[in-house]
Amino acid sequence: RVVGGTQALYGSHPWLVSMQNRGSHFCGGAILTHRWILTAAHCFPSVSHFLSGVRVLVGEFDLRVDDEDEQAFTVKSVSVHEKYSPAFPMNYDVALVELDHPIRMGPICLPLPGLKIPTRTNCVVAGRLPAVLREVHLGLVDQAKCKHVLQTIKSSFSKQKRGLPKAAMTVLCAGPEEGGRDACQGDSGGPLVCPAGSGSTHWVALGITSWGKGCGRSWGSNVSRAPSKRGSPGIFTDVRLLLPWIKQKLRECSVTDGSVSDSRGWIRNPSLPDAYYDNNICLWSISVPPGYSILLEFDHFDLENDSYCQYDRLTVSGTTGRPI
Repeated sequence: RVVGGTQALYGSHPWLVSMQNRGSHFCGGAILTHRWILTAAHCFPSVSHFLSGVRVLVGEFDLRVDDEDEQAFTVKSVSVHEKYSPAFPMNYDVALVELDHPIRMGPICLPLPGLKIPTRTNCVVAGRLPAVLREVHLGLVDQAKCKHVLQTIKSSFSKQKRGLPKAAMTVLCAGPEEGGRDACQGDSGGPLVCPAGSGSTHWVALGITSWGKGCGRSWGSNVSRAPSKRGSPGIFTDVRLLLPWIKQKLRECSVTDGSVSDSRGWIRNPSLPDAYYDNNICLWSISVPPGYSILLEFDHFDLENDSYCQYDRLTVSGTTGRPI
């Protein structure tokens, strides 16, 4: 249930899905490819006993009626991150849902690994409860401030067992200190979409709606409040930090990729000249001994920029995973 938002325009979030259990909406998600949905791990507390009644609705705008573009799919499989744990602060809260049939609806783009989006950038979350799709604009919170406010509410959540190493922080925060705007129950799993640059029309799924304390509650003065009265900004899984896992699980590539061991070879466009689905993720790994270099020569290079990933993107990264 979006707090402090407005009704969205019909068709403004084509990548958003409604996951329903026996007809009742329980979580959102985002279309990544023709078969895969990005969502939160906590949406699937018991995968084996849960999937038979789950349907994924695409093109849903109003839960009360059958919308013109609405499509329903059953679930083939769910992959939950192996390091996911509901203990504070819900690290690795990410899952991928595989559908039984291909989707004919536009996906949301994944961010580049090293994408930096400034603090206070205006991002958007959408949700369908109580019925009609609504959206709310949330500014990104500085990561140091995000970490600090999480410490102020840490006692409200289950503590990690003694002797275990401190978990990595895989979340980001968004929302005003004074509260009043937030994602809430039922919005879990939906994407936090942000522009990939100043004035950009290219939107990416920067986060996955994960959790929070007190929907829309102010959090700027937490230290002066009793623990039960404290709030938090919206807490989202940081997609950038989990790109390797997402890409490994998807492995949607129309040609043979993987390690390149020969001294020379070709890397080709997937399925050219035939059509291929959006968000194909092809990864080639090229290694050379110390003292040697890698030469990339482009025989033909033609990319078109598009906000909905209908065209292509090439990234060359070094050993650290950062784009060159």
